[in-house]
Formats: sequence, structure tokens, C-alpha cells
Amino acid sequence: MNYKINNLVFQGGGVLGIAYLGVLNYLYNNGILQRMKRVGGTSAGAITACLASFSLPFDEMKKIADTLDYKKITQRGESSDFEKIPAVVRKEIARIFGDINCIYRLITNYGWYSSEYFYEWIKEQIASQFNSSKKLPPYTFKDFKNSYIHKKQRPFLDLYVMGTDISTNSSKVFCFETTPDMEVATAIRISMSIPLFFESIKFDKNITPKKSVPYVFSDGGIMRNYPINLFDSHYFMDKIVNGVNIQTLGVRFKSKTKYTEINSFIDYIENLIKSFMKIQQDMYNNNPEDKLRSIEIDTKDISFIDFNISPNDEKYNFLYQQGYRATKDYFENMYPESLYRYDLYNGA
Repeated sequence: MNYKINNLVFQGGGVLGIAYLGVLNYLYNNGILQRMKRVGGTSAGAITACLASFSLPFDEMKKIADTLDYKKITQRGESSDFEKIPAVVRKEIARIFGDINCIYRLITNYGWYSSEYFYEWIKEQIASQFNSSKKLPPYTFKDFKNSYIHKKQRPFLDLYVMGTDISTNSSKVFCFETTPDMEVATAIRISMSIPLFFESIKFDKNITPKKSVPYVFSDGGIMRNYPINLFDSHYFMDKIVNGVNIQTLGVRFKSKTKYTEINSFIDYIENLIKSFMKIQQDMYNNNPEDKLRSIEIDTKDISFIDFNISPNDEKYNFLYQQGYRATKDYFENMYPESLYRYDLYNGA
């Protein structure tokens, strides 16, 4: 079949993003991934998009993904600000209020856990795709477009990463067109910074030559967890059909609403995020065009913040297989219907 797909978009979903490896496996094995021109996503979807942008064989992509130690992602860390506080005092504070480092981070950086481990990991994976003799890190969106400095001068797919600018209450797309000089690893770190769960990322921006103000960024999923409309403009396609880019394929998770007992601050954060996502889910449910161009993965009851997972363990294998099965089912059943409907729009 002649697959008319140029763009790939991934929803945010924490550890559920492991399922995207199954998606990439199917797409690569069937020659679909190799046809892509652009890839984008939010949070875990942004991580997947970054790996896919390298244009590697699937086995190499999976090998990179499996170097991520999920159990290290939720780091409590230690702040040097507490070095002058006697250990016995720190211990008593922790006994009363909980982990003192997490509390301090929540107050100062608006998140319970550090994202430093993930940031160092994604920087390392990105650097592995560049020829450091031609350019040293950090590597920007502009560098992603410059195949001369890539290993084997291999062209990358165009990469688009979603973030949220908390300071201006706006959604941001980090890419070559909008932020060419931004470090890609930082953009992805922003995109995966689940609000309150992970620390926010701060930048100083100049508003005059002598004055700067701090901007605070967080998870792109706050506003656009499933940016399926990322490429819905004539800039990316000559003809938009019924308001959508028919050459975009999205991948997302099936939504479930049920009662969840809240017994901790982390439980509260998880359910707060699910509440944020509900309005976005309702918008998706009411848009048949988006459903036609979306693969939906059923992840059952696995929590998106269950980082107690390892490559090839039971949960990992389940998610991986669910991603593969959902993609196979889409192309065997849903995709032909999508082509038929779009051909009607085109007057075929």
C-alpha cells in the first residue's frame, strides 16, 4: 500500500511512552517510518520524537531507548543550601514534613523531583548522533538541520517539541523555525517536566539591553498533550482537507476515567494532571477527523508515573506489545477507511 504519511505526532504519557517503541517497530518494519519528514510530540512523545528524528534503523533506536534507567528518573537530589543545617535538624524536619530536598525544590522550582538525571541522559544520546570533531555540544535545533555535523552526515527528520510557558500562559513549539538556537535537550526536558511532579525550568529573557526577567517553563501537556494539529497548515502541505493535514499520523493512549483514592501528594499530582487532560480528551472525542488519523493504545491500568519499570520486564513488554498491536490494527482496519474518506474529499 502507498502510505500517504509524512508527519508523525506522539501524545505525552510518562512511562506509557514505552509503548511507542512497539509503534516504531511496526512502522519501521513496514517501511512507513522511513517515509516520514517531520516528527513531533509532548513529554514522553517528545522523547520518542527525538529518537525517531535520528533516522536510525529500529534496532538502534530501541538500543538507545533501553539505556534509560526509569528508576533513576525521579531523583530527590540534595541541595547545597542545606549544608549549613546540622544533620540532626535536617532529620527532624524530614520526619515532620517529609523529604527536605523535595520540599525545598517544590517551593523554589515548583516541582517535587529533579529532572537532572533525564537531562544528562538525553544530552548523551543526542551527542552520540553528532561528529564532535566538527562541533561540540550543546546541540541546537539548528544543528539538527545541519547534516554535515551529524555522524555519517545522516539527515535528521524535522523535530517539533511542545512546551508550556507558564509566565505567559501560552503553549510553545520548540523547533528550527521558532527556536533555532535552543538546545534540543533543554526543550525535551521542558516538555517532560510534569507540573509539580518535576521541577520547572527557568530562563532569563532580556526585555531591554540592560534588563531581563525570569520565564518559567513546564510540561507541554498542560495545554497540548496531544498536538495532532501541529502540522495542520499550508506551510506543511499544499492542500488541507476538511481542516486537517491528511498526511499526519498521531499516536495516543486510550483515556480512562475512574475513581482513584488519593493518599499522598504524588497521588494528588497524578490525578490533577488527569483532570488537566480531560478537556483535551473531550475535544479529541468530538473530532472525528482526528480519530481517523490516530492510533490509540490501550495501556490498561498502568500509571503514567509508575517509574518502577525496567527494559524487558513484564510491564515493559506489555506496553511494547500493546503499541505494536495497536499500530498493526490501525493499518489493517482504520487506515484504509481513512484513505477512502479523504479520497471522497478530494473528489476521487
